[in-house]
Amino acid sequence: MTSTAQPRPTDGGAAPAVGDRRWSDDIRSLGLLGRSWAVGVVLFSAARALLAWPTLGRFGVDPWAFLAIDLITAPPYGIAQAVTVKLLCRTDRSWRDAAGWAVVVVVTFLAPYAYIFAASGSLPAGATAGVVVWMLVFGGIALWRTVRQVRAGRSSNP
Repeated sequence: MTSTAQPRPTDGGAAPAVGDRRWSDDIRSLGLLGRSWAVGVVLFSAARALLAWPTLGRFGVDPWAFLAIDLITAPPYGIAQAVTVKLLCRTDRSWRDAAGWAVVVVVTFLAPYAYIFAASGSLPAGATAGVVVWMLVFGGIALWRTVRQVRAGRSSNP
């Protein structure tokens, strides 16, 4: 099996050239604040699943499956969101470097909600509206937070 990856530098750990970035390098570069954000997302997801627990079963949604999906997608969501912000703040990186991470953010954000809609078959209008409003509110907050952090990071990183 051959690899198309470029060889890594062997000069004692120097940073790779911009074209030789690996996703693992981006994760390692997050630092304490980025990792703390990812942990916070996992804790929020667990709390959200536990709060929704009593309602989920009434509509045919397995609360355990929802919790599993929510907790499985939370770490990649938190990490991808932190990396996306970090990359978009960097003036030496292209927005294209963040595009893949942004896709991970969107997919992992939507996955638990997609499960609710798929597992329930057909939610009553009020429940559907509630889930959609929840998605819009928290998706909007995440987008607002991301834009705010990127603008702040760009202004402090000429």
